[in-house]
Amino acid sequence: MICSCGNEAFYYQRYSNKYLCKECFKKDIERRAKKVLGKDIIRNNVKIGIGISGGKDSLVMACILKKLFKHIPNAKLICFFVDEGIKGFREKAKEYIKEFCEEQGLELKIIKFEDEIGYTLDEIVKNDYLSELNIGRPCSFCGVVRRYLLNKHALKEGCDYLAIGHNLDDFCQTILMNYVEGNVKNIIQFGKEFEGEGFVKRIKPLKLIPEDEVRLYADINNIKYQKEPCPYSSLSYRHRMKKVIKVLEEDKPGVKFSILRGYEKLLKYMDVKEEVKRCEICGFPCSGNICKVCSWLIKLKEISKSE
Repeated sequence: MICSCGNEAFYYQRYSNKYLCKECFKKDIERRAKKVLGKDIIRNNVKIGIGISGGKDSLVMACILKKLFKHIPNAKLICFFVDEGIKGFREKAKEYIKEFCEEQGLELKIIKFEDEIGYTLDEIVKNDYLSELNIGRPCSFCGVVRRYLLNKHALKEGCDYLAIGHNLDDFCQTILMNYVEGNVKNIIQFGKEFEGEGFVKRIKPLKLIPEDEVRLYADINNIKYQKEPCPYSSLSYRHRMKKVIKVLEEDKPGVKFSILRGYEKLLKYMDVKEEVKRCEICGFPCSGNICKVCSWLIKLKEISKSE
């Protein structure tokens, strides 16, 4: 088949019914990322922190951001890698990240769970601290702490924005998980992120890009990334929701975009404002007197003293 530009196509985009050559495919992906960011973000004198994990999503995001900001005056990009301390898994990720950042000329900061909270994630799981903290899954603990640390260090470096590599599939998974669980608070919070002092505004350049296309973009650009999934990911509810969305997309191409658009329309009718306080310990924004991470750290200190 032939691409609209006249070159031979290599990819069929089912949801748009288009055949694309490699160059048009890359331009399509980059155009959508640019559309999500807009002129308010792609501007002079901006500093963007990039949450990078070694997987395809974060590396593709970093690659696209480097292209988009290449000729923007005084724009600076800095990568943050959170090492949770997952034996074997994170060592491999670090190799990919160091090589990628060196090739792309990107500054890299490594943030370790062990240095920040006193434990690796492996130790938290092995010692059964999750049950002591009343947390059901490793991902529930890891996700909150990762977001906390990324914000902490992006704030420390004076970043205007913090880029997160969530793709279209990730958005759909979170939306449907909250619907299924009837979690109204999370439904609202996910779409209306807090902005203000002590919080670096998050941007998600891959929001309109399906996971399969992120993977394809990485492959045709020869981006080396970690393909092994996190050893704890199969324990998550998100992993099961991923399978459900895959079935829906196969039956009706484009359903992922429909889920996202429907959710964004719904948000316009939600005007629920939650009081934002500041954590009495770290000073970061939170809904209570003490943020979740600090409350967990207090509990972990109590546990370690009793052992």
